[in-house]
Amino acid sequence: MKLIGRLAARTARRSRWLAKYVWFVSAAEVAMVTRNHWKQLEPEERKRLAELIRKWRGSSSRLTPAERREAQELLEKLDYAKLGGDVATTVLPFRPFGRLVEFAIGRAAR
Repeated sequence: MKLIGRLAARTARRSRWLAKYVWFVSAAEVAMVTRNHWKQLEPEERKRLAELIRKWRGSSSRLTPAERREAQELLEKLDYAKLGGDVATTVLPFRPFGRLVEFAIGRAAR
């Protein structure tokens, strides 16, 4: 009986540690997924997209129509709908949720 008690205590300690740091593991996975998508762009495109995002600051009226089109093209090349699905799958490890998010983001962009 002592063996079972020790195993249960050991499992509880590991579970507590896992629960405490699981957010960090998820954040690291999301960062890796995002980095993989970001690397699909050329260095000049990454720099330009970062400039447009800084200029945008949440309001599309700050961008000219040409800049909006350019940002849209770069985001499509980044494949942001798939990125949203991949992040959702990482955070909610059930692939249908990721596909649903990917579909919704892609649908909203049209």
